[in-house]
Order: sequence, then C-alpha cells, then structure tokens
Amino acid sequence: MENIVSDAAEWLLTARQDMRVQSNLPTSLYPDSVLQAYLVQEELVSRMSKLNDSPVIGYKLACTFAPLMKMLGTDGPFYGCLMVHSTYQNNIKLEAENFSQRIVEPEFLLEMSADLPASDEPYTAQSILPYIGDLFPSIEVVDHRYTDFTKVGVNALIADNAIHGVSVLGEAVSDWKSFDLVTHKVDLCINGKIKETGIGENVLGNPLNAMAWLANTLKSRGKTLKKGDLVTTGATSPTYQAVAGDLVRGDFGQLGEVILSFT
Repeated sequence: MENIVSDAAEWLLTARQDMRVQSNLPTSLYPDSVLQAYLVQEELVSRMSKLNDSPVIGYKLACTFAPLMKMLGTDGPFYGCLMVHSTYQNNIKLEAENFSQRIVEPEFLLEMSADLPASDEPYTAQSILPYIGDLFPSIEVVDHRYTDFTKVGVNALIADNAIHGVSVLGEAVSDWKSFDLVTHKVDLCINGKIKETGIGENVLGNPLNAMAWLANTLKSRGKTLKKGDLVTTGATSPTYQAVAGDLVRGDFGQLGEVILSFT
C-alpha cells in the first residue's frame, strides 16, 4: 500500500505542476478505500508543503451542499487541507492560466480560537461554538486534474486534496455570533451582477454543523482542530466556472464581502 500512496501522490503532484488533465487516476493508483484516499492526500499535501515552503493552516470542507452530494453519489462531505501558499487576502488578482479549472464558491470561513478539547461525546453545532473565534467571508477556487470531476469517484477527489485550488479571505468579523448563519443570505456576483444566491442552511443545514462534522471526523483519524486553524465550511450557493477577465465578489451582507479577479 505504501507504494500506491507514494506513487499516487507523485502522479497528482506532477499533474498539478504540469497542468495536466486526465479522465481519472490510473487504475493501478486509484485508492481502494476512503482511508487510503486520505493517506494519498496526506502525502500529496506533505510534498506540496515542502515544495512551496508552505505550512498547513487548516482545512477545507467539500460536498457540504446537498445537490453536489447527489451529483457525486455520496451521502456526506469530505475534507482537504489549506496551506499558506494557496490562501490569499481580499482583492487579489489571480492569473487565470494558473488554474485548470476556476470553480468559485462563496463560503463561510471560521477560525479556531482555542484547541478543541477531547470529548467523549460527538461535537455538535452548539458544543463546538465556544471554541470558534473570527468569521471571514471567503471564496474558494476549486481546481482539479480531471476531465469531469463528477465521474471520477469520491476517493479520487479526496486524494487530490479535495480538489482545492485557493481560498481568498475578506475581513475578519468578530461579532458574527449574533447573526443566524442558517438563514444568512450570500450572493455570488460576477462582473457586478448577481449570478447565484445561497444561504448558510445549504452548508449541512448550518455551517456550524460542518465544523462539528470535521471535528468528529478528524478525531476518528487521530487528529484534532487546533487554535488558529482556518476552516472553510463549503459552498453556500451553486458554483460558477469563472473565465479570464471575471471579477468575482462574494456578498455576505452585514458580514462583509470578498473580491477576487482573474487576469
């Protein structure tokens, strides 16, 4: 299994570097379980981290939006890792040619304010809340190495760091706990016009449910959320495939906005 993990991670890293798009991972390198897919992801992230001198700074959640679960044929989310080199501040200009795909998603991003203590009970939206600090309006750019990501199977997506490209963060919001994230509206605007609209309920019913899911899933893998970890909780609205020249804005109302453009 060790060779499969190492070889699959190298294949994915090379595909990222070469901007190579394939129908799927080679059959001989395809993870045979979710566990093996995460082992490939860990090896890929380790190699990207060393290559870019870029520490892991948190997690990204994928497939928290019910229509996407149905599209991929799965009944739950999965996660990837955020790194310094792929996390940007507001109003960033990104070169479109640096991405195989430019699938943009407005997302609530939450920062841990304390290490999450061990618990005999599974975490819930309520019990994880005291350990969460600032909220950031954010946009994730999903990027992947597959001709059609809906046909490769979840294990291939997990292995490729949950097809994470970059995340862009708006300004930190400290008083967000007075807002109801479940009903909070988010607009995805393209070139000054609203393209898609969503609400926090689209994220596993509540972005805090997504945080609890991650905490419980990490525990099952011998990991935990730490102070300072950033977690982008998943798409609040249908996504949009951006092209060169697009100005993308996530409008989170009173919680702020986040802007990026593709040059």
